Amino acid sequence: MITLSKKQTRILEIIKRSQDESGEAPTIREIAKEIKVKSPHAVSHHLNQLEKKGYIRRNSESARNIILLADKNHKPAPDLVRVPLVGWSSGGAGILAEENILDWIPISTRFLKQDANIYLLKIKGNSMAPRIEDGDIVIVKKQYTAEVGETVVALIGDETTVKKYIPKEDHLVLQPENSEFEPIIVFPDELRIQGVVKGVLKYC
Repeated sequence: MITLSKKQTRILEIIKRSQDESGEAPTIREIAKEIKVKSPHAVSHHLNQLEKKGYIRRNSESARNIILLADKNHKPAPDLVRVPLVGWSSGGAGILAEENILDWIPISTRFLKQDANIYLLKIKGNSMAPRIEDGDIVIVKKQYTAEVGETVVALIGDETTVKKYIPKEDHLVLQPENSEFEPIIVFPDELRIQGVVKGVLKYC
């Protein structure tokens, strides 16, 4: 039988409560505060042990990257689905083409808010900072249209970009949130929407 220390059991309870209440995993610093330890390294040690024992999985460098695989009694979490993590550039093959899928990540359905056709994309660059920063992973609903002001994953040629979608009368504006970056202006036939961003797993 797999045994847990009191702190490991407490950490599992904190992770589950956070996901139940907010749909997000807690950060290491939030866990440290809850279990009253000063060092984030102590929390990392406990998380490493929980991962080795099969209770959690951490799948990226995101601060909220903890996926709950089982409860404290080692019963599998009932609400996990496997979601594809895709590469940044599709090379013209389509963002969800088999050759562009890097991994399949188990993620709680609480993150997905009942949306189907979800994939994950790791962000490169800071054009959407501070909301979406370099290294963050965005949760994307696959669709080929978007509403005004939605943040989209789009292909311009073979290059992927994540920007706010603003259609004009005869062109489209892809607007960054970071004022240090210029907007991208394209004609409708130059752009292929690949999805709408529904959530962000923040980089630590």
